[in-house]
Amino acid sequence: MIESISNLWSIPLLVIIPMLTAIIVNFLYDKAIKPIAISSAIIILIISIISPYGYHWFCGHPALNPETLTFTFNPNIFGYKLSLEFIFGPLQHIMIFISSLILLFCVILSTIGLTKHQGPYIALLFLLFMSSAIVIMVNDLYHLWIAVEIGSLIVVGIAAASGTSISHKAALKYGLFSAISGAGLAVSLALVLGLTGFSNISDAIMYLKQFGIGEMSTVLYIAFGFFVLSWMYAGGLAPIHPLKSEVYGASYPHGTALLQAQSKLMLVAIGIIMLRLFGMLPFVKEVMIFLSVITMMIGVIMALIQIDFRWIIAYLIISHSGFVTLGIGLGTQEGLIGGIFQAVNDIIYMTILLLCCEALFYFGGKTSTKEAYDIAKKSPFIATATILGAIAASGIPPFNGFQSEIILIQACLKEGLPEIAVLILMVSVTTFIALLRGIYRIFLKPPELQDQDNSNVDLPKVLIIGIIIFIILSIIIGIYPDIVLRFIIPVVKEVLSI
Repeated sequence: MIESISNLWSIPLLVIIPMLTAIIVNFLYDKAIKPIAISSAIIILIISIISPYGYHWFCGHPALNPETLTFTFNPNIFGYKLSLEFIFGPLQHIMIFISSLILLFCVILSTIGLTKHQGPYIALLFLLFMSSAIVIMVNDLYHLWIAVEIGSLIVVGIAAASGTSISHKAALKYGLFSAISGAGLAVSLALVLGLTGFSNISDAIMYLKQFGIGEMSTVLYIAFGFFVLSWMYAGGLAPIHPLKSEVYGASYPHGTALLQAQSKLMLVAIGIIMLRLFGMLPFVKEVMIFLSVITMMIGVIMALIQIDFRWIIAYLIISHSGFVTLGIGLGTQEGLIGGIFQAVNDIIYMTILLLCCEALFYFGGKTSTKEAYDIAKKSPFIATATILGAIAASGIPPFNGFQSEIILIQACLKEGLPEIAVLILMVSVTTFIALLRGIYRIFLKPPELQDQDNSNVDLPKVLIIGIIIFIILSIIIGIYPDIVLRFIIPVVKEVLSI
């Protein structure tokens, strides 16, 4: 349960520290960037671990109790919030912790691997974390819209930072079309604000429950439609998947690790808000399930036909986003638990695969499956880690992917959707096939040309440490899922009670 702490000290720090760091590193020389950036990332990680649960009301305005017409700062006493509200609870705790851990390794790898424009690139990483943290903590539509807009712009910058023509095209296309996402969310905000008079999500829900939907259903459906549009763009769901997959495939692999974490957080946060605001409308859940199923199928099919290991992972990220949204779309306790749990697990095992893909840059940056490179001889550790990441992504025990997928399958069966449960199994099997094909060509098959360089490559120690940490996390969660579920279950019960 959330403690009765208002104006919590840690919530502003999770927003302000990344913002200040992003500003500072732009004005520093290369040697000064590394200690400042790494120190800030460590501080953010520590805050995400030790922070208590509670609220923060920006602008300092108290809540108004409509019955007594008195003001209160006690979050346990109902009142209409006259300020912009942020919440740090169990769900925010686990997700921001995972994101801040990825941020730390991304920052360190950036200071090692990039020789030019370190400051601007690291600033983008911090701002990306900031936008995703705001989305997962916010409880008002105004701040949600701002965070989504900021996040879209930062995604463009990170994609373009790799400096290739493909990345520039991907960034340009995503930048042009993602404007639709922000505009759609702004329209939805305006409609909900016009109907209820509140931008605070909890207050708007309370208003709808108190006065009923009635003739407002048509306007709410329009607001839901624009919300879905923003949801698709933010998370890369079908039919927007080509834009997001290009961004994933064109960015640096460590940057993609943070990008996919941001997408999963947005899918969870916006999906839960959609259930809370529009769940009482007919066909809302059906629309969310339909988009999820299409995304799962298209993503894994596209992964099968790719000839580059980075793009295989990019499309699998899209496909597994459908797992997350499927659980949320079911709207049941098992479904929500499975969807949120899948988001956490997906972030972890995709990070393993992306860090292994980052290691390929130290072997010449060759990730095409057209040629065989026999990387396993040069680095048995990376080959083994990639195989373990593929096993986790395919939902094979004892790794974490199995635990969330089995919950989703059980949720579908309880809702009388055995065909979707079978589809989950098929996507898991196809995921393994797609990854194994790339792993065999890059890591295991002997090179056809005998003059290829077989010398060993010294990988950065932090890259090896990062891979080991996320593999250990994957195994621990796979064996003891309650480590994560104890953060998720209370939040799901609270959402369903609302």
